[in-house]
Amino acid sequence: MLPVFLLVPGAPPLIHADTVNEPADVRRQFSDMVEIPAGRFKMGLSFDQVSHMLEMCTRVDKTCSRWWFKDELPSHSVYLDRYWIDVYEVTNTNYLEFVNVTGHRPALDDTCATDACRQGNLWKGKSFLKKINNQPVTQVNWYDAAAYCKWRGKRLPTEAEWEKAARGPAGNLYPWGNKPPPGKATYRRKWRGVFTMTDVGAYPNGASIYGVHDLAGNAWEWVADWYDRNYYKKKINKNPKGPKTGKFKGVRGGSWVNYEDTLHSAFRRWSRPEVRFNDTGFRCAKDPIDETQTNR
Repeated sequence: MLPVFLLVPGAPPLIHADTVNEPADVRRQFSDMVEIPAGRFKMGLSFDQVSHMLEMCTRVDKTCSRWWFKDELPSHSVYLDRYWIDVYEVTNTNYLEFVNVTGHRPALDDTCATDACRQGNLWKGKSFLKKINNQPVTQVNWYDAAAYCKWRGKRLPTEAEWEKAARGPAGNLYPWGNKPPPGKATYRRKWRGVFTMTDVGAYPNGASIYGVHDLAGNAWEWVADWYDRNYYKKKINKNPKGPKTGKFKGVRGGSWVNYEDTLHSAFRRWSRPEVRFNDTGFRCAKDPIDETQTNR
């Protein structure tokens, strides 16, 4: 089933230039991150794998089309330099610290004026219910996510980095292997409401081979790249970073809204970077550690 998004008009982000450009304490930048080693991995899906995903999709949605998965073709080998990525998605508590320190607007601020926009608004100004402290922050647009990562001395992961962290060098269909996700992710809860999101790390048996959690379900994740459905055909097989410009940014991983077919790690979707969704958050990545910085 295709992702169901609530499009939320977003104003340009309010960023205080005197604070957002100052990274948080360097010693904290690498906490809760894992290093992904340099090397090759299988990115995208083969034609047989696309057929398998289409079959899975049609079990729950008869309108499924092969076109939904064509941007994952072809399967190809990609080399990435080593990098670091957050073990968990950024939580509401993490994001509140950023808001308090920098003056950046809270997740989904008071400019929200429609019912569709307000649905899933779990923040009230700079406060939210304690029960969602450790759930992934949502209702943040791409610019919000990029600003947070920059403040942490990090950046958003590329599509390729995100996918390698999820699939490992062997190109697993899911972070945990090749079998569907029951008991390993939060998904298929569209009619239960946003309070059915779970804390980050709630499914340790759903972590990837590298120990990265929640790469399937719970919340979609913004990635750095501009989205191009034909990008894989360009055969950029070393450190791909996506097109230089575009209209949409990529999102990965599926969410609490979606069905099983959307949760496989090669699945690609997109959104305008200025909009916010009640099922979309992010995590950060970082280039290799400078050991001289970590020993300060």
